Amino acid sequence: MTPPRALADLPFARRPPLELLGLTEDRAEIDTDYAGFGWTRVERLWLDDGAALTAVDDALVLALHAADDGAALADDVELEFDLGDARAIAPLSAFLARWLPRLPTDATIVLALCNPHHARLAAPPAAGGRPVWYGRGPVDSWLDHHADHDRLRLVAPGGWHQAHAPEL
Repeated sequence: MTPPRALADLPFARRPPLELLGLTEDRAEIDTDYAGFGWTRVERLWLDDGAALTAVDDALVLALHAADDGAALADDVELEFDLGDARAIAPLSAFLARWLPRLPTDATIVLALCNPHHARLAAPPAAGGRPVWYGRGPVDSWLDHHADHDRLRLVAPGGWHQAHAPEL
């Protein structure tokens, strides 16, 4: 596959939540080779920092991947898109500026994205004032089975934060 010439050309599509987050099979460990990306909507998602759980209702989840060899940026994350026999690299800020206006605008945004350099992210203008949750450090997805329901959980040991508008 030829890499896309523009961010708008990426195959960033809506996918079922469990498929998008690599949870279609029960697993005891993280699949470090999984490189799926896209977006989904969920009624409720739990953010876990190892000490507390935060419920996010009506979440627009964007599953993205930080480039393994990405630059250490203080306020951005370098993304990598695995396109089979090609890859595309883009800054998260540019990706969000291009894609958020194309996605539903009535939900809280959650970035299912590793943030290996613990970047402090600013709220993108395209978020339109909606909350944008992101983790610091690795972010892993889990499906917890309970007697009467399943719980979708994203774990970020470095903590969960809300992006804020940049200071002027």
